[in-house]
Amino acid sequence: MSSFVGRKAELAVAREHLRASRLLTLTGPGGVGKTRLALRVAAESRRAFPDGVYLVELADVDDPSLLPETLANALGLAQQTARAPYAQLRRHLADRCALVVFDGCEHLVEPTAMLVGNLLRAAPALRFLVTSRQSLGVVGERVYTVPPLGMPDFDQIAPATVQASDAVALLVERAADHVPDFAVTDDNVKAITQLCLRLDGLPLAIELAAARLRSTSVDDLLVRLDDRFRLLVGGSAEALPRQQTLRALIDWSYALCSADEQALLSRLSVFPGGFDLAAVEEVCADESLSAGVLDLIDALVRKSMVTLDASPRRMRYRLLETIREYAAERLAEKHPDPQVVRRRHRDYYARLATRAAEEWCGADQAEWLATLRREHANLRAAFENTAAADDADSRQTAVIMAVSLQWHWIAGGFLAEGRRWLRRVLTPDTDQPTVSSVDAMWLDAYLGLLQGDLNTARNRLNQAETTADTLGTTHAAGYIAQLRAMAALFGGDLGTARSFYETALAEHEANDNEAAIAGFLFQLATTYTFCGETKLAAEACERSIRISEDCGERWGRGYAMWALALNRWLEDDFSGAEDLARQSLGITLEFNDQLGIAHLIGLLGWVAASKGDAENGAHLVGLSDALREKLGTPMSAFGPHLASCHTRSQERLRAQLGDDAYRAAVQAGAKLDAHSVVLEITHTEATPDAAQPTLGVSSLLTRRELEVAQLVAQGLSNKAIAETMVVSTRTVESHVRHILTKLGFRSRAQVAAWIAEQ
Repeated sequence: MSSFVGRKAELAVAREHLRASRLLTLTGPGGVGKTRLALRVAAESRRAFPDGVYLVELADVDDPSLLPETLANALGLAQQTARAPYAQLRRHLADRCALVVFDGCEHLVEPTAMLVGNLLRAAPALRFLVTSRQSLGVVGERVYTVPPLGMPDFDQIAPATVQASDAVALLVERAADHVPDFAVTDDNVKAITQLCLRLDGLPLAIELAAARLRSTSVDDLLVRLDDRFRLLVGGSAEALPRQQTLRALIDWSYALCSADEQALLSRLSVFPGGFDLAAVEEVCADESLSAGVLDLIDALVRKSMVTLDASPRRMRYRLLETIREYAAERLAEKHPDPQVVRRRHRDYYARLATRAAEEWCGADQAEWLATLRREHANLRAAFENTAAADDADSRQTAVIMAVSLQWHWIAGGFLAEGRRWLRRVLTPDTDQPTVSSVDAMWLDAYLGLLQGDLNTARNRLNQAETTADTLGTTHAAGYIAQLRAMAALFGGDLGTARSFYETALAEHEANDNEAAIAGFLFQLATTYTFCGETKLAAEACERSIRISEDCGERWGRGYAMWALALNRWLEDDFSGAEDLARQSLGITLEFNDQLGIAHLIGLLGWVAASKGDAENGAHLVGLSDALREKLGTPMSAFGPHLASCHTRSQERLRAQLGDDAYRAAVQAGAKLDAHSVVLEITHTEATPDAAQPTLGVSSLLTRRELEVAQLVAQGLSNKAIAETMVVSTRTVESHVRHILTKLGFRSRAQVAAWIAEQ
């Protein structure tokens, strides 16, 4: 058997569970490493069982009646007595302190459960360690879901840091068996990281991939990974036949599912991201399924074919990418019309996008934004399916979908992807322009302005205006004027900006469009501020705040407070500016709006500089610059007047601190954790270090994992946590897996409850 790589946290938790329970079942999908972990736990626990540790391999046992006999053989009991095997087992084990390891009993769950339950009652000192893709359901059973291997952090691509992850460590060790000088280098580190991520951290998949490296490079292997089931063959000759290829392993799990479970699993392959029960019922359920969707999902979770991702508000599920690809093949082979399921998926998420637009201006803004972030992969798949359709109605639906997600692109931080969608639906060879096409044009200009692409934005606005004139529609006149003003402001032309903004205001007022007024008045206020009209600026901000309060709009309200804080700062009301900026930051944090957070942290740095709090000011300015650099949006993109405020504050801080101290403080600020800084500024600091839990297995959590656990407890999705912490979603997924592993939990809800207890 090959050596045991990594899994220190998992090993510690499993041993703790075995000490606390007489029956521990290790569950998880095929290839995740249940057997290897069980054998290591058994080996390290041997001293606790003076009467022995016994391995019972059940993979080749197909007849349930042979279970007692198989166990008796493993215990070394001679079959020379007329006594039935079960009676012999009871007699032999009654007073023994031993550990029995049942390996691979998912095809014999019920008989194994009956045998284990009876023997636990008959032998008080006996313990069982079981590996199965499904729990036994015996009273007192403790279930531990073995997670995939720890993944490398794609944000820290360096050989030393990448190789510290369990997934890469396993790949390197197994590859060295075939290529003795194999190592992680600067040349292959990115490809190795991508390979482990795409293999879901599954040990079997990684080992099969490592075997391929004897005849191909990591880059070539990565390119061919789309055909992973054909590629990943040739496992260890010592392994069971079903464990020698990735396909055979999943075939085995699939065969253990009922016909309804197989049908639902294949349909779930249309979800590229996670999914909830409501989506499954809309997309996958029909009269061909004899069982209810909830019961089938529950069965697939218990059989480790579907992964559970629980949160305090809503249970979500997902398929490992390897299983999803397999399920997609089954859908193509067995469903009479696979496109029916894909169309249902497309229509469901198109309706979701429309609802988000219709309900945006209300109390649920932050929740809608979180929902859209959570469903981003599904929305993208639905859009691609819709945009690629041959009929004009579907392509028009794609236009509406791209426009409906306006605030997902802007407040959610997906500017570049939003522009890709809009360009896709606005290509010259698309159908005859419609009113929705005009909306797509001005929205594309809006996103371009936020990225600093002024020339392209102006051209798109010209196109929108011409198309609107051709169609005879004036519904978008207010938005087009507003964005022409925005382009002028960013270009430094305050007079033109003011004129267009006032025109836009009049258009929105004529259309009684209060949502638009609340959302853009802060821009007019900023223009008034730089024109020296501070009273008009304050009035515009206050009007925006009043309208926002009336209709429940919070995102625009947060920006109105930022504009008012800017106004107060320029009027030397530093305390007023600081208070407003703190309040605005609290609202902006609700939306995880990284650009807004960067603006507000920068403004607070300017205030600190004006108050003489130089070191703090330099830290905040350094952090705001670092955030903008990650977003790819420099301060200059928002026009020379705002950029001048930033430059003057930098010069003031440099004069106060001196060049060297200023440079050091800015560099230190750039390395700060933005989320922690925001929590401190808004006085919502998470559990302080002195109060961090230190008892039991919780002491295994690192400080970073504790921070992730606290965000999980707030109900944030992995995507939302990644955006809050400014790391990749994969990094957060790895942290969450380790948290569940170390604490011995199966769901995010348990993490939330644990955080609350602390």
